[in-house]
Amino acid sequence: MRVFGSLTLATILMLVLIAGCSSDDSTSPAPPARVPVIFQVTNNDDFEGNPNYSPDGNWILFESDSAGNMDIWRVPPTGGTPEQLTTDGAFDSSPCWSPDGNSIAFESERAGAKDIWVLDLVTPGSQPIQLTSGATDDGSPNWSPNNNFISFESNRDKAGGSDLWLVPVGGGDPQRLTTSADGIYSRSSDWSPDGENLVFESNRDGFVALYTITRLGLNPTQITSVSGYVGHPSWSPDGQEIVFESTISGISEIYTVASVGGEAFRVTMHGGYWPDYSPDGSKVVYCSYGATQPNIWSVEVDW
Repeated sequence: MRVFGSLTLATILMLVLIAGCSSDDSTSPAPPARVPVIFQVTNNDDFEGNPNYSPDGNWILFESDSAGNMDIWRVPPTGGTPEQLTTDGAFDSSPCWSPDGNSIAFESERAGAKDIWVLDLVTPGSQPIQLTSGATDDGSPNWSPNNNFISFESNRDKAGGSDLWLVPVGGGDPQRLTTSADGIYSRSSDWSPDGENLVFESNRDGFVALYTITRLGLNPTQITSVSGYVGHPSWSPDGQEIVFESTISGISEIYTVASVGGEAFRVTMHGGYWPDYSPDGSKVVYCSYGATQPNIWSVEVDW
């Protein structure tokens, strides 16, 4: 009788489980994943690159050859007519904002070699001021949140490759942030929101990856481990995420990764370069080669 009772109980339990499974099958399917809202900021056939949100979120700074030469421009995030900020016949590119939004730094060949220059946007009639000099190339400036330094990449003191350097905002002797062998590059740096660390791209370990380092040049830490190229990182305003470009999928797209490292998450599906977070962290601006030329786009942050 106990054996029969056990079989009966097992049968009852099986029927309950089957009924439960049938109930699950009848439930509504999960809603589809939300499609991120993508907005086209510019729409033309000119080259545009290196977009960068202003601290107040009212402008996007970028480089463009719209006037027949590579210069620095800005446009509202909602689109509109871009405003030209530099007009020199030399190559001006890779712009970034000062923390107060009153000035910009950029790289320029107007003095011969590529150097870092600063332009005051508030004082009428202001002309760019040269911040670095020499026969070597200095580029990709990025302003520290505390307004003390501008980080940049340079091939000074190297036969090949590049390292990261810091120069005081008011001018002075640059100080070296990274030291690597010839042929190794460290470049495209961006500051953490608290100004204590920088993220950058490098091939220092024999492959291309993103690294973080302290503002004193200590504790380099690899935070990506994906196949393909990775570069042009930008720190999120809350310091938790880093957005970057990568050819993981075969073409360059925008991805994010935790600032402490981890799995990369894909953001765009139609190509993407040079990402940068909006000040409130709600959007990422980037360029896409999906059109005739790389127009500027923004995508809502939804991850």
